[in-house]
Parts: sequence; C-alpha cells; structure tokens
Amino acid sequence: MSGRPRIIFVDDEPSVLSGLRRQLWERRSHWDMEFAPGGAEALAYLEAAPADVVVSDMRMPEMDGAALLEQVRQHWPSTVRILLTGYT
Repeated sequence: MSGRPRIIFVDDEPSVLSGLRRQLWERRSHWDMEFAPGGAEALAYLEAAPADVVVSDMRMPEMDGAALLEQVRQHWPSTVRILLTGYT
C-alpha cells in the first residue's frame, strides 16, 4: 500500500469518468484513484482492497448511487460515502 488515501469514483457515463480522471490527474501523487463504470464494479474494487472514500453518481442503471452507498455502509462502515447528482 502507498499510504495515500484510496478514492473510488463511480459513474455510468464514460465521459464523466474521463473528465474526472483528467481534472484529478495532478492529484495522482497524493491519492490512489480508481474509476468504476457502475456499482457492481465499484463493489468489486472494494472487495479487492477497501477504499477511504467512494464518490458516486446517483442516477445509474442497475444499481443507483444510494443503493451502492448503502452496501458500502454495511460492508465498509469506515469508508466515507459521497453522493453526487445533477438533479434536484
């Protein structure tokens, strides 16, 4: 492990994940980041190695952000959970 915070970003839109990756490029020496295209993939990343933070979009097919973050809360309660949405 690097000792850096591990953050998983979750969004079903490839362009959003790509934009996040570009915007956060300069933070790569400070954070270990993963970019998951959906809830199932994010859970697989967490199974492989716990994360300090999960940042998820709300509206995604199959598993919305609230359902994902509820599973994160149940299985990894010390992980900080952040839900993002463009909807009111």
